[in-house]
Amino acid sequence: MRAAVITEPGGPDVLKVMEVDDPRPGPEEILVDVKATALNRADTLQRQGNYPVPPGIPSDILGLEFAGVVLEAGERVFGMAKGDRVFGLLGGGGYASRTITHHRMAIPVPDRWDFVQAAATPEVYFTAYDALFNRGNLQMGERVLVHAAGSGVGTAAIQLAYHAGAFVIGTAGSAEKLAGAAELGMDVGINYHEQDFAAVVKETTGGAGVDVLIDFIGGPYWNQNIASM
Repeated sequence: MRAAVITEPGGPDVLKVMEVDDPRPGPEEILVDVKATALNRADTLQRQGNYPVPPGIPSDILGLEFAGVVLEAGERVFGMAKGDRVFGLLGGGGYASRTITHHRMAIPVPDRWDFVQAAATPEVYFTAYDALFNRGNLQMGERVLVHAAGSGVGTAAIQLAYHAGAFVIGTAGSAEKLAGAAELGMDVGINYHEQDFAAVVKETTGGAGVDVLIDFIGGPYWNQNIASM
């Protein structure tokens, strides 16, 4: 099969398209004819040599998500068969004409979606959904603060929260990113270079703060995050 292979750590020029051996699915895995994949920040970090892959995953082929057609299913795979349109997540290996994944990491492509739409969905939307609803238990009418409102997961979180009926506050480092986030459903945008986001949150919510907070920054934002809730 053909794959975009990392020949050495570095910039985009270190990726070379070449012929490599086809992967072989295990008993609980599916082999997929890849029709589309997607680019994530983790891919760029891995290409630079700064993002370790999970154990057992080849480190020279990028790609954390895919969409395609099942070519072969392992003997313990149920609910999927050759010819099915599927999309899902990978530990790596999406930048190839074929890839394998555990069948529980793949789901059917909705009838109205094409492969490009499907491939662009799992990493950001599944992450955002899990954070907002499984972990944050966000409810209609609640307030949520989304940091990095211009990022992949940030834009996904804004859209999901908006459609769930939440009041969405977002932070970003430029007016352009905030304008884009507003088009996706963000109610209040904060440029963190110009404003103290905790103060704006408190003012916007009448001192109540937000119910759920999605943070990609960590330690440097800890005190302001606590003050925003």
